[in-house]
Amino acid sequence: MVPLVYDDEYYDDPGYTSSYSASSRRSRRLRRTSTFDRSRSSTPFLDSFRRLMTLKFKPKGTHRSGVSLTEALDNIRISGDKTYSPRTLNADSRGNLYMRIIWSGYPTLTYEVPIDGYDGRISLQTLMRRVARGCLHFVQSRGIPIHPDRIILHSIEEVTSGTWQPVLTVE
Repeated sequence: MVPLVYDDEYYDDPGYTSSYSASSRRSRRLRRTSTFDRSRSSTPFLDSFRRLMTLKFKPKGTHRSGVSLTEALDNIRISGDKTYSPRTLNADSRGNLYMRIIWSGYPTLTYEVPIDGYDGRISLQTLMRRVARGCLHFVQSRGIPIHPDRIILHSIEEVTSGTWQPVLTVE
């Protein structure tokens, strides 16, 4: 009889004898293959040189994290307003980021967010406003019955190279 799946305990050869049993194999100590375990890392690796990025949005002068979609569209000032180049954000050749919005119970949607500025860089505040505009369009086009004041945009995370996902909560 031939097994349907691979089984270590099945031996078709009657002359085969094993010097150890399955229980002794489980008690063996596993060897470490690396000094750094990437599976325990808090952020996934893109390659050996660069980690995936997270950009956080925090209003200036407050202790709360995240801004509502209405505040983001009204261009509220945020702390740590840095500028980023398209290469830093892994934009495509046309200068766009891909933003993937996932909301439980609704179909996923991917937007292209333009990354352009006067000097070839984009500020965090401008990026926040464009991401909030995409999130608001998603909420309105899907008919989600939540007011934009209650939807909080905390950050955007790079899930793959050039593809970002907003972190949203509802108050």
